[in-house]
Amino acid sequence: MLNKDIDKQAEIVVKLLSDIGRKTATAESCTGGLISAAITTVSGSSGVFDMGICSYANEIKEKLLGVPKETLEQYGAVSEQTAKAMALGAARLAKADFAVSTTGIAGPTGGSKEKPVGTVWIGTYSSKNGSRAKRFLFKDESCPEDMTKREFIRKQAVLAALQMLTEEIKGQTD
Repeated sequence: MLNKDIDKQAEIVVKLLSDIGRKTATAESCTGGLISAAITTVSGSSGVFDMGICSYANEIKEKLLGVPKETLEQYGAVSEQTAKAMALGAARLAKADFAVSTTGIAGPTGGSKEKPVGTVWIGTYSSKNGSRAKRFLFKDESCPEDMTKREFIRKQAVLAALQMLTEEIKGQTD
């Protein structure tokens, strides 16, 4: 069901962008390119999507996406500030009207009391609203048997990111 929801949401993103003649980009850490993959699975996506960056390392977040070193040091890679900067950086690099970013802890290791496994910050950028971000805590309790808990958390993040991007696009066209 989750995979079908992702596919459907990616189709909505591509259609909305096609209808208004705009483009999007992605900057992904914990989702490792799955958002880009979902978008580019849709026929016609080449007209609305030029670039996706998988920025797993902080060095790439900083050097390629322009996330300030101070942001990474003060708030960490998994933070509102980093998610916002990643989305802005992707939009700037691609000269895109919209962008979406993910940074989080998919597990099963790497969590802490402050940032448990399943913590994901999703950032969006639009020329109308600038950069925004929202924190999610994805659970793995209802993980289907055919998926690992890590995969389940990542796919929940992909769906949420596509939904946030959809809302950002719709907000721009209102």
